[in-house]
Amino acid sequence: MSSLFFVDNIDSNEVQLLENEEAHHAIKVLRLSLGEQLIISDGKNTWVSGEIIEVNRKSLKFRVGKRGSIKLSKPELIVIQAFTKSDRNKEMLELLTVSGVDQIIPWESERSISKWQPDSADKWMITVKEACKQSKRLRLPTISDPMKIGQVTDVLKNNFSVVFHESSTHKFSNTVIPSELEKIFLIIGPEGGITQEEVEAFKSAGAGVARLGEPVLRSAHAGFAALSALQTKLGRW
Repeated sequence: MSSLFFVDNIDSNEVQLLENEEAHHAIKVLRLSLGEQLIISDGKNTWVSGEIIEVNRKSLKFRVGKRGSIKLSKPELIVIQAFTKSDRNKEMLELLTVSGVDQIIPWESERSISKWQPDSADKWMITVKEACKQSKRLRLPTISDPMKIGQVTDVLKNNFSVVFHESSTHKFSNTVIPSELEKIFLIIGPEGGITQEEVEAFKSAGAGVARLGEPVLRSAHAGFAALSALQTKLGRW
């Protein structure tokens, strides 16, 4: 099975160069050698695959055999994720990525324990990229700037959205997904739960309220469960 790597840009040359951290991982960690196949993606629009033809100490070259484009499926799946405890972030991001999230909006909810740090975006993207490699996902999810409740509700207006809350008597399986949507927003609360005031703010912005089941899920796991259920409702899974 071909290994997947990410680069900033892919040009039209027949021979491509892989270097820096990605090359280090290919050469030193995976120990790829001449003749082996790999896939390179820019994480947004384009991918190429081909055979390794040269391995150096800090870089390798491969000859492109195939090229392809990456298409964003509609509707776009966006998770508004309340900050989780720092030791749960990696797990949360891995699960959201492998379950098909297209965009993650970090949400500074009232009961969020962790705080967004200057290096949080970089750390989140590193985890997302590694999860994409593991799952052979060619397109990287985007990570937005963190938002507060007022910013989130502004985003939700005129968009289809569902907030998950344990107090709801409406099962997500009974939620009707309109056709021809451009985006679907799923709102996941923190470990301490979404406050009633926040629920009301989401409802005022047009969000529906639903629950995933009887067990109360961890914040780090709820997005994965919600996306899995949604992917099934959309007929993708």
